[in-house]
Amino acid sequence: MLDFRFRKSAVKEYFVKKLLYRNFKPVYMVRSSNLEYYFPKNEAATRLLFKNDPVCVLTERMKKQVEQRFGLQRVHVIPNSVQVAHRKSIKSKTFKNQYIVTAGRLYDHKQFDKLIAAYAESELPEMNIDLRILGQGPELNRLQKQVEKLQLNDRIHFEGFVKKPEAYFAGALFFAFCSKFEGFPRVILESLACGTPVVSTDCPTGPAELLDGTNGILVPHQDFKAFKDALNQLAKDEDLLQNYRDNAKASIARYDHQEVNKLWKAFIESLKEK
Repeated sequence: MLDFRFRKSAVKEYFVKKLLYRNFKPVYMVRSSNLEYYFPKNEAATRLLFKNDPVCVLTERMKKQVEQRFGLQRVHVIPNSVQVAHRKSIKSKTFKNQYIVTAGRLYDHKQFDKLIAAYAESELPEMNIDLRILGQGPELNRLQKQVEKLQLNDRIHFEGFVKKPEAYFAGALFFAFCSKFEGFPRVILESLACGTPVVSTDCPTGPAELLDGTNGILVPHQDFKAFKDALNQLAKDEDLLQNYRDNAKASIARYDHQEVNKLWKAFIESLKEK
């Protein structure tokens, strides 16, 4: 059984283990670098509760965080996956103007406000390159007011929930991302699988594992001047943009469904040996 729950209460987890999990051991899934979502703050209690249990994280950096902070030893890395090898051709979404795209739930920690500000300060509006934001969430009204204040309603477009965002990814010049924290952002994977480069901040964790210098630009975490400069650079340098496009799909071949399924099979076999 894979346990994806938030596990903030040591007392609750004690009783869950004693009552619900008394006859089998679950695999505890950790999907974000913000470990407070998945383990009680009391590190001693966490160590005692989970010391003999398998934990599955998304990146090597997350593995190191869990091991160093809580002293857990059975931590395994299995990343998110995406279809790369046999991906069908995608009809690109096109508009009057070229555009860059971003996507995700409109939550505060996704920092869409920072992305909007960086876009507004960049040269992209003057270059007739729009910003299209895919997703819904509680920050929508605040973000719309920010755009109105910047007088960029004709440049920044809120697309809402999009069932098949790949068409937007494929049609964009590049994907922009500046979340405060992540686990292993699937939207970056999806963008690269569509052959679309990425500009991202180096948030913990995920972007650094996906952007290797051949498929996009990675800037320091929370450095929004560098982020703005990267937007300008990639929008203006057609050769660099094309080079990143040419490399995008191949750069994430190891995250193809078939490859990640092999990791899952090996992991499941290792559990049988315990």
